[in-house]
Amino acid sequence: MNRKQRRALGGAARPDAPASEEQRIGQAIAMQRQGQLDAAEALYRQILRRNPRQVDALHFLGVLAAQQHDNDGAVELIRRALELNPRYADAHNNLGNVLAAMERFDESAAAYRQAIELVPGNLGARCNLGVMLRRSGQFEEAVAACQQALALDRRLPEVHLNVGKALAALDRYEEAVAAHREAIRLRPGYASAYKSLGMLLYQLNRSEEAAELFRRWLEQDPANPIARHLLAAHSGRDAPARAADDYVQELFDGMADSFDDHLRRLDYRAPELIARKIAAVLGAPARSLVVLDAGCGTGLCGPLLRPYASRLIGVDLSPRMVARARARGDYDELAVAELTAFLAARPASHDLIVSADTLIYFGDLQPVLAAAAAALRPESWLAFTVERGEGGEAAEFLLDRSGRYWHTEAYLRRELVRAGMGIETLETVDLRLEGGQPVVGFLALARKTLASAG
Repeated sequence: MNRKQRRALGGAARPDAPASEEQRIGQAIAMQRQGQLDAAEALYRQILRRNPRQVDALHFLGVLAAQQHDNDGAVELIRRALELNPRYADAHNNLGNVLAAMERFDESAAAYRQAIELVPGNLGARCNLGVMLRRSGQFEEAVAACQQALALDRRLPEVHLNVGKALAALDRYEEAVAAHREAIRLRPGYASAYKSLGMLLYQLNRSEEAAELFRRWLEQDPANPIARHLLAAHSGRDAPARAADDYVQELFDGMADSFDDHLRRLDYRAPELIARKIAAVLGAPARSLVVLDAGCGTGLCGPLLRPYASRLIGVDLSPRMVARARARGDYDELAVAELTAFLAARPASHDLIVSADTLIYFGDLQPVLAAAAAALRPESWLAFTVERGEGGEAAEFLLDRSGRYWHTEAYLRRELVRAGMGIETLETVDLRLEGGQPVVGFLALARKTLASAG
């Protein structure tokens, strides 16, 4: 909003005077900022019916379309605004934001650079360029873009965090740690920087430093579920039997936008491994089963399960993950819910339950496996992956410093049988990479026994 538009919101016009076009734009922008998107859209479209060449209305309506997850419509509207005013730097910046969300990284970079060329002091565009370059794996370029932003203003904790993440990806670890610590110094309660630095220290096997970091974070924010959980993971004290709901929700809500990119870089294989095992026992898909994707996340299993499903259901604790899954269009039903309670509320209603890397947030598996068995129809299937435990069979399960749980083979076999499941297979697999090394886990396929059904 420009100065004129801000003044327009002050209501200088006489009560009986019709609002000017500029005042109406200001009103629509104010509605948009307050979250009144339908009212703002109606006003923008009313303005454009009177003046189809109103550049601000086209631009901000495009931003609104992106807020409503219509990225194609957003790109079209903002580009129409830029055809009318190619020197509209903020429109170039917002176009870059939408294109980055669509993973059209080269076009996004070009839009940000155009905004910077028009206004060299445009910190927003410089910061956005750095984030986009890091997300697209252009880490050297991301560091350079962030350093250019910091040359204009070094008091930007978000930029220090972004450059820290890019430096870590380049294996420049000490510089990365320093950049993270600077972000925290500038913003002492900066949760994203604490979390990112903690995971970096974990990857560097600097667990004592990580534990101290999480202690300080918890002092800053005593109710923070991520600080609480990761302190338990690194200190070995007060470890819960399963990750708390608020930890899981906050963790995955925070990762939703970059989750698929992150897993691609880690060569994540769990959905494909499960799909191949299901195909081996079920044969050709016939769209005949009621299938539950238990811990669906962004919906990576959806396209692999859809051919088997007459009805495909997904459940996850993270609302933002579920929103991403919904955008894929593979599911007939999606729910935001805690998994054990969701299963318990749907007895004998599924032919296949799949859980790819969800039970790694459960230590004690007895409640969730019992609920899964109860939610299956007789002779129906359960397939899941977990991380393999090290250090002896007696431990059964343990909260790892990653914040995830691992399980031993003996424990898995015992709890599946206890839940009334017959084990078809329990095999060792490589689930993904971490620190360049494979994360070893188990792929389990089990069938509800007739005795249990009875």
